[in-house]
Amino acid sequence: MSPEMQLDWVDRFKQLLNIPPEKPIPHDMSAFFRFWLLFDAPSLNQKRPVEIWASTLLKKNPYQKRLARSFCQSRFTCYELLDFDEQKAVYRMLTGGGEMTVKSPAGEYPPAPLIFGRFVRIGNHYELFGPYTSFLHEMRGEILLQLEKYNHLEENKYTTWENGWRVFGWSIQRAEEMENSKSAQTGPKVSEEKTSGWPVLEEKNEKLPLYVMQQFEQFFIQYVSSFQKGTQALYSQSIDKLYQYLSSRFGSRFRWEYLDEETFIHFLSKWYLDQGKCTPQGSRVFLNTLKYFFRWLESEKMAHVYPVFRKVYIHLIRTLPVAVEVRKWLLDHGICEAERNPETVEEKQEMSMFTFSSSGPVVYLEGKWKPVHLSAVPSFTTEQRFWIRGMLAKNETGCHFTQIDGVYPVVVFDNPAQLMSQK
Repeated sequence: MSPEMQLDWVDRFKQLLNIPPEKPIPHDMSAFFRFWLLFDAPSLNQKRPVEIWASTLLKKNPYQKRLARSFCQSRFTCYELLDFDEQKAVYRMLTGGGEMTVKSPAGEYPPAPLIFGRFVRIGNHYELFGPYTSFLHEMRGEILLQLEKYNHLEENKYTTWENGWRVFGWSIQRAEEMENSKSAQTGPKVSEEKTSGWPVLEEKNEKLPLYVMQQFEQFFIQYVSSFQKGTQALYSQSIDKLYQYLSSRFGSRFRWEYLDEETFIHFLSKWYLDQGKCTPQGSRVFLNTLKYFFRWLESEKMAHVYPVFRKVYIHLIRTLPVAVEVRKWLLDHGICEAERNPETVEEKQEMSMFTFSSSGPVVYLEGKWKPVHLSAVPSFTTEQRFWIRGMLAKNETGCHFTQIDGVYPVVVFDNPAQLMSQK
């Protein structure tokens, strides 16, 4: 392998483990890098070196061929400890599979509940082969969600052998965040001014209760696993967004009964859109996958929130995709840079109600509907109303948008003052 190619694979390993490209691979990661390059990186003519080695054993005895096959099929991923005594340790892949009994002295394998490593079958037992890292059991649910998400990605350039490494890098970063959170002094929290109509929730950025993470896991196993990989990936993305929202807004105190109409509206019509990279079709998929999740919770008698979700869903399944389309169109045709001036830039951000009326686009200001000047006429028609978060330049003939930061569907529970405070 040429020096240039070696550097390419070094960069790839750094990318998988979230190591800054300008920094060298840490010393404690050097052994992981060597084993990744040997077992999981398609670095020799689009094949893994272990596959090249195994192909040289085709004419050897059956035992050698079985051993070679075991090396080729071994995966670096997360394993959970099922049983442990002085004689053996029993592990299982976190995403499911058969049990693996490690017939070795217990002292060689600390009873860590979670291990990122590689097991190789040798005869009738398994050996932990190569470097490994252990994690606390409280990270089990989060790691499982990440594995589910990455296991459903379809990639042509790199094989699925790298999926475990991606989650390994994420887990290291997450463990550091949790450790820093525990050791840091609790700082002052900024609370938002309470107004009616929208939920006021502190930013928590904490893990969710264990039982909630287990319910996510059950949903994937019982419901999602029967679908094709592409569909499974869509469910993973939606559940991941739900997890992000719940953990950041509620944290460890979360209970399903906290999800009332106001919270659902904020999550689905405000927070989701602010995450970016939304498409009309993607927003429909997002709502529909969550619909099946909450309906599943209801059918399993785990939570009684589906009726509340459904009430919001019925409204947003029509209006959310339109809001995504209108936002894209307004960003292309609705901003007039020429109208900007220093005073306008310094103004407080406004939340204005906007719609396309029969006479053209209008915005509701100071108790009146005023015309909005745009650079083009939209190709679509809608009577829907939207909240526009941004800045306006006003004159005698109407208004111009000088900045647009968000476009949201108007829902009956919306309150512009509260929506502005939820940044």
